[in-house]
Amino acid sequence: MKIHLAEALHQPHKLSNKRLAHLSFGITRLPTALPALVMLLVAIGLNAYLQPDFFSADSLSSNLQNAAPVILICMAQAVVVLSGELDLSIGAGISIINCVLASVPALAGWGAVATCCAALGAALVAGVVNGLLVGYFKQSALIATFATGAIWFGGALLLMPQPGGTVPEVLGEWFAMRVGPLPLAAMPLLIAAGIWAMLQRHRFGRRLIATGSSADAVFKSGVDTRRIKLLAYVLAWLFVFGAALCISAETSSGDARLGLPYTLNSVAAVVIGGISLAGGRGSMIGAICGALVLVLIGNVVYFAGIPSNYQELFKGAVIIVALGFTFVGARNSA
Repeated sequence: MKIHLAEALHQPHKLSNKRLAHLSFGITRLPTALPALVMLLVAIGLNAYLQPDFFSADSLSSNLQNAAPVILICMAQAVVVLSGELDLSIGAGISIINCVLASVPALAGWGAVATCCAALGAALVAGVVNGLLVGYFKQSALIATFATGAIWFGGALLLMPQPGGTVPEVLGEWFAMRVGPLPLAAMPLLIAAGIWAMLQRHRFGRRLIATGSSADAVFKSGVDTRRIKLLAYVLAWLFVFGAALCISAETSSGDARLGLPYTLNSVAAVVIGGISLAGGRGSMIGAICGALVLVLIGNVVYFAGIPSNYQELFKGAVIIVALGFTFVGARNSA
């Protein structure tokens, strides 16, 4: 018999791992991603109408290159939101990782591998700091990650006050390579999807969703929810690192303001994907669909000849529509 959240909150006895699995997967299997899938199909149809060669190998490869970093960033935000928290420092994190990749070779004379390791270290430090503040020190995720985002942005400005520098050439070469019709830029995306697929079958994945559903119920089951939230932030920042690699390889230079727009885009994709900002309800498929919708909206605006100033207007309208679907779905579930 499936356990309900209200029942779990009022029962002081411990919940078994089997019951945790029911608690988590019973929520994530709800069709929350359906509105995002519908909007994605509409966006694909509009792109196919405006671009006769939309389904050609070159066009699909180019669109995948553009979408890969956005999808990774949205997956990162989705991991945190599913745990019941939020991360407003993701955009600034993209900036500081990009600035590390662009400045360290000149400052320290390091090669590509050492530079990438330094950037990975910066990402892991950011994830651990956010996880400690939110998970162990019980700080508001909204305030804590807003503050750490300001710190990451300040660090990026210290490393690179003006846009410039050079990202290791091997990253640009890798980004442009293809294996058949697929660009190698899809590699971090495939790795991230594989990691998430494995986690869904692991007890950490179940506990992550259950923590977002009801941290009290999970805590009463004997699970350390502080550790779950710390690991959620660390995992999210591995995705952020992959996104920063893609973006840096594409730009081939550093810019402290490069990542700032991605924070709100990641939250928008999560909302479009039907993931509840309260946590514990939604799916990674929804976040990926939401990210693709945002990317394809940009294509529609461009190929329809609409001024770029209206792009944010269209994004906002799509988010409002998604919120309407989410509200209706929540009422039906209630």
